[in-house]
Amino acid sequence: MSLRRSMEQLRPAHTQKLDLQEKVQSLLVEGPIKAEDYEAAIVIGWYKNNKKKFDLSTSGISQKVYDAVMSNPAALDAGVSIAQKIANHFGNKNAKAEQYGRAKSSLTSFWKRFGATDTTPKTDILIGDKRLSLKIGLAQLMSGGRAESTATFYAALNSVKKLEKDPQFQKVNKVFENFVTSTIAPGQLRPIIKKGNNPVVNAAEIAHKNCMKELGILFQENRKFKIAFAREAMSGYEKYGSNSNSAAEFMVVASHDGSKVSIHSIDDDSYCERIADAMRLQARFKTSSRKVRGLKTGEYNFWSVVSLIVDAMAGEKESIDEGILDTLKSKMRGIITRVIRGVKNFVMRGVNSLMKFLGVTPEISVNTKIYFK
Repeated sequence: MSLRRSMEQLRPAHTQKLDLQEKVQSLLVEGPIKAEDYEAAIVIGWYKNNKKKFDLSTSGISQKVYDAVMSNPAALDAGVSIAQKIANHFGNKNAKAEQYGRAKSSLTSFWKRFGATDTTPKTDILIGDKRLSLKIGLAQLMSGGRAESTATFYAALNSVKKLEKDPQFQKVNKVFENFVTSTIAPGQLRPIIKKGNNPVVNAAEIAHKNCMKELGILFQENRKFKIAFAREAMSGYEKYGSNSNSAAEFMVVASHDGSKVSIHSIDDDSYCERIADAMRLQARFKTSSRKVRGLKTGEYNFWSVVSLIVDAMAGEKESIDEGILDTLKSKMRGIITRVIRGVKNFVMRGVNSLMKFLGVTPEISVNTKIYFK
């Protein structure tokens, strides 16, 4: 029985190893709460800080998002902290706060002429007359299809008119023409790309690579154009009109726990330049599962997009990443400490059980002479 118990004690160590793997994996893949949850938390926090009645019906927050925030104390605490720092910056504590992501927007005639139809506001939060775009963690400045990307391209051209005659500008413009608009694939796109026998997908993949190469060259050759492209991606000035509530005028950059917040005007050329230098260009496919009458068909819609991503807002990497990294390190230390303690206890229990089974009494002697080399 003692030997069986000793063998049984091998299981906890194996289980603890699996537990460690699972916990580490969950920490690595577990992302922060959704951006819209943070936005809602800030609006809720704004009223909480000012001790004013919060009205869900006029807040722009859906019931689903409100419930998600109220059931997440960490998110709510972050929202309260960020809201306080926004109030300190602008000094408009009595203003109305609203989550603006679901508001209806009107596109300018300039934007419509390229066939672009996406009306998602660049403004995430409206506080009084301050139009704020919130960025926490990875910041996606844009993710636009062919029409949206072409419109952004020509919006940036408005700042550098003479560039229209540049051969490199024409190269990029031609690349956008080869982007795929909404098309149906019989299944998930990755295996189709890997197989390489779909002419539409193959042509678009070539266009994506050419876009990253040629647009990247244009950015390198003309900084003024690159900065103008970044500014439009952040603000939507040309898309909605610079005075529209849907066009963001300030960037609010915060850590995940809301302890660090910085606020920048999108009209600040030096800030836009920092963002332009920090952004990463991607041209890729975007997909969505196709449904008919609410049921999945197994097919996928796919289309080409240009994305601009900033790993951490320029010059503020610490304030964005620090919160989640510190949390991860703290959790890892706790997990590793518990596992080591568990292994140590298992080894001691295992040795004692084995000794008892064999009927062995250990002889222990101590050498009190210590030699230093």
